[in-house]
Amino acid sequence: MLRLLVAALLVANLVFWGWHYPPVAQALGLPGGEPGREPQRLQQQVHPEVIRLLPPAGLPPAGAEPAAGPTTTPSTDGTAGVPGPAAAATTSSLCLEAGPLSDSAANAALRELAQAGVPAGSWVDSRRELPGRWIIYMGRYPERETLQRKIEEVQRLNLSFTELKAPPDLAPGLALGEFGTQADAQARLDKLRGVRTARVVQLPSPGGEHRIRVDRVQGTAADKLAALNNKDGATRWQMCTP
Repeated sequence: MLRLLVAALLVANLVFWGWHYPPVAQALGLPGGEPGREPQRLQQQVHPEVIRLLPPAGLPPAGAEPAAGPTTTPSTDGTAGVPGPAAAATTSSLCLEAGPLSDSAANAALRELAQAGVPAGSWVDSRRELPGRWIIYMGRYPERETLQRKIEEVQRLNLSFTELKAPPDLAPGLALGEFGTQADAQARLDKLRGVRTARVVQLPSPGGEHRIRVDRVQGTAADKLAALNNKDGATRWQMCTP
């Protein structure tokens, strides 16, 4: 009984091997174990020569030249400048900004926008008042002899100072330090010795700081603003930061 079982398993293995071995399967007239690889499958194709591979959506075809990116006018300070004429011709609109600018520089920038043809009201002028500064002050000394005597007095105390030549209501005078807050200036003055006439005063405000932003500048106007940048060697107009 055991011999018959071994013989049956041997015959089954031979049949299985022959079924998966194409030459033996073809000689015995058996179907191949992997019918997908039979040559007759290729003969059943209909017009295989018209089949072609397509690239994924959004990718250029193989061999196509890549599109040239926009060119920019380089700035003198290493920041991104205004795109040049080649880019302006292919760009519908650009976002440009300038700043920080003083009050006078901001007025000049607004004139440049108008001269370039940017419509009024299409820009945003963000202004903030710069904080004042506080100093430890000695003065005012209209006579040069008095001023020189005070300078020698401060030098004998080994104190650093700056001779004030502006504003008119404080000059000529001496500043023994400049501070961001009145409290800091007063704390420093309390530690000084030998300067009985010194006091804390506030310097006039330096004015405002402007940042001008134009979200949509047409190509022709961008060319004009770029030309203004290159004219004086300064970069006032730059691409907007995120």
